[in-house]
Amino acid sequence: MPSKAGSRYPFAPTTNRGSTRRRNPPVPEDRDRIDDESSLAEDLAEAAAREGLDLQSEQAQELSEAHVQVEVAGGKEVSGLDITKAKIRDYGLRPLAILFILNAVDEFDRSVLAVALEPIREYFEVSDTVVSLLPLAFVFLAGVIGVPAGTWADRWVRKYILAGGAIVWAGAGFMAAAAQNFFQLFASRMLLGAGQGTIGPTHLSLLSDYYPVEIRGRVLGYHRSANPFGQILGAVIGGFIVAILGWRWAFAIAALPGLVFGIYALWLREPKRGESDLDAATSANPILAEFLKEPEEKAKFFASLKVIFKIPTLRSLIIANSSVGFALVGVIFWLPGLFERRYGFTTKQASLVLGILAFATFIGTWYGSPKADRNVGQGFNFMTRYGAKSVMWVTIAWPLAFLIPNPWVTTALMAISAGVASYGIPGLVAVVAASAPPRIRSQAFAAFGLALAVCGAAVAPLIIGVVSDVLQGWNVNSGDSLRLAMLASTVVVVGIGNWFIFRASDTAADDVNRTIADFLNEMTQGKAASVTSSAAEGTS
Repeated sequence: MPSKAGSRYPFAPTTNRGSTRRRNPPVPEDRDRIDDESSLAEDLAEAAAREGLDLQSEQAQELSEAHVQVEVAGGKEVSGLDITKAKIRDYGLRPLAILFILNAVDEFDRSVLAVALEPIREYFEVSDTVVSLLPLAFVFLAGVIGVPAGTWADRWVRKYILAGGAIVWAGAGFMAAAAQNFFQLFASRMLLGAGQGTIGPTHLSLLSDYYPVEIRGRVLGYHRSANPFGQILGAVIGGFIVAILGWRWAFAIAALPGLVFGIYALWLREPKRGESDLDAATSANPILAEFLKEPEEKAKFFASLKVIFKIPTLRSLIIANSSVGFALVGVIFWLPGLFERRYGFTTKQASLVLGILAFATFIGTWYGSPKADRNVGQGFNFMTRYGAKSVMWVTIAWPLAFLIPNPWVTTALMAISAGVASYGIPGLVAVVAASAPPRIRSQAFAAFGLALAVCGAAVAPLIIGVVSDVLQGWNVNSGDSLRLAMLASTVVVVGIGNWFIFRASDTAADDVNRTIADFLNEMTQGKAASVTSSAAEGTS
C-alpha cells in the first residue's frame, strides 16, 4: 500500500547487508524516503539464502505480500481499521469489566479512609501530621512492590499477580476493621499498599494487550473512570456506612468485592505481550504472525527502567503525573476534613461533597475516553496537548475555589474544572501505552503509577498535614490552615505538572513512531537470527 506522508507509516524491518547490527528505526522526517515495495519477506528470504536455508516457494510468495503497516500521528485509520467503527465488544468485554471493578474497589477503600479521617483522628486522639501518615503507610509498600511488580508483570503470568494483589488488599481491609490501636491501623495500610501496588503494572499492561490501538483510548479511559466511580461509592455509600455503623464496618464492607473479583480474575485469559500490536501488523498474514511469536527472553529490571527514562515523552509524563498527583490526591484526601472544620459540615455532608467531585471526574473520564480515540486521527502530539489544556482548568480554578467563602460555590468550581480536566486524561494514558515498548509496558505503567503514589498518595497528604499543624501553631484556625495548605499546593505543583505535559506534546508522535519501529525490528530480526542459526546448525 502506498504511503501517505503524515497519515501512514509502513515499517519494513530490515537488516544491514553483511552485518548483524540493526538499522536505526525510521523517524517521521524519513517517511518519504522509505521504499514502499520493501517487505519483511524479502529481507528474510535474502538472509535465509545467505545462510543456505531453503524456504519453500509457496511460503516465500505468501510472505512477500506482507507489508507491516502501523498507524502513527495522522489519518483517521489505525492499522487499517476505522476508529469510528471499531467496537470494544468485538474484542470481549469481560477483561475490561473485571479490571474496572477491581480498580473501583481499590478507590472505594481509599475514599472510605478520606471520609472516615476525622472520626479516626478523634478515636485515636492524634494530630493532623500523625493521621496523614496513613497514606504514607500505604505508599511505602505500594512503592516497594509496585516497581518490581512491573518487572514481574513483564516476565510472568499477569493475571496471577493481579489476583494475588486483590486478595492481599482484601485481607488488609479486614485487618483495618479490627485495628485496636493506631499502629495496627498503620500496619493494615502498609499491607493494603502491598496488594494495590500490583494494580497499575498488571491492569494497564493487560488491557493494552487485550485491545488494539484503535480502541485503546476508550478502554484505558473507561478503566481509569473506575477511579472516580469508586470514589463516588466510597464517598456516598462509605460515608453513610461510617455515619451509621462506624468506620470499622466501612473498611470491612469495602474489602469483600476485592476478595470475590480477585479470585474470579484467575479465569481471565492471559494475552501474550504486544499481542494487539502484532495482530494489527499481521492480521492479513498468518505466516507472518507465526514468525513474530513472542520470544522466550524477558526484559531485565534495570534495563527496562533505563529504556523508559530515555524516552522523552514517558519521562515528561511521569514527572507530570507526580506533580499533578501531589496536588490532586493530597487535596482530595483532606477535602472532607476541610469542609467539616471550615464550614461545619457533618460526615454525611462532607462525603456528599467528595461524591459530587468524584461524579464530575467520572463523567469527564467516561466521555473523554471515546474522545481520546477520535483524537488519534489528529496525532499523538495533539492528544497530549489536548490533555495539557484540559488539566490547565484545575491549575486555574482550584486555587480560586479555595479563596471563595461559600462552600457550594467552592464545590461547583472544583467539580466543573475536575470534570473538564478528566476529559483529557484518557488521551494521556493512551500516549503512555503507545510510547512504551510492549515488552516493558508493565514496567512503564509501574513507574507512572509509582510517581503518582509517592508524590500524590504519600507525600502530599503528609506535607499538607504538616503545613496545617504549623499554621495552627501560628494561631490560624484548623479550617483555614488546611485551606491555605491546599491553596499553595495547587498553585505551584499543578502548574509544574502542566508544563511537563505541554513539553511531552512536542515529542509524543516521534516517540511512538520510534517505539513501534524498534519493536517490529526487534521481533523480526530476533526471529531471523533464530531461523538462520537453526539453519546453520542443521547444515553443520
